[in-house]
Amino acid sequence: MTAYLTEVDPRWAEHSGGEGHHGAPEWGPEDLERAATFLAELAPQAGRVFEYLLRHPGRRIHCTELVDKALGGPNEGDPARRVAGVLSGMSKAYSNSGRRFPFYWWEAPEGSVGATYAVRPSVAAVFLAAQLGRRPSGA
Repeated sequence: MTAYLTEVDPRWAEHSGGEGHHGAPEWGPEDLERAATFLAELAPQAGRVFEYLLRHPGRRIHCTELVDKALGGPNEGDPARRVAGVLSGMSKAYSNSGRRFPFYWWEAPEGSVGATYAVRPSVAAVFLAAQLGRRPSGA
């Protein structure tokens, strides 16, 4: 059974995100236009991975699933490296946004292979609303 992280789950703070997740503000309902611009600036493969994460808010998704489902496989070589490389296609959008990366990632525990990635439910709501051109519910 897949566990989903709620908005206030303490595991969000245990991410491996480094500098991209420290210092810059989190995405919020006031960032609708900024989110639409961010989406427009994504490289195509980065957009596919991010779209997959948005469809599963709060769910930690292993890099092998992202390669299989978002990038269409094949899942050869090092899927963690492939996903990390693809997500570098967010660098322009990230730099221009003034916000932290809109996803979190966790390195694999020792003895395991591959990182996991997730989008906070509130952040997913902002980006999904931006795609639809309206304010997130509850905002």
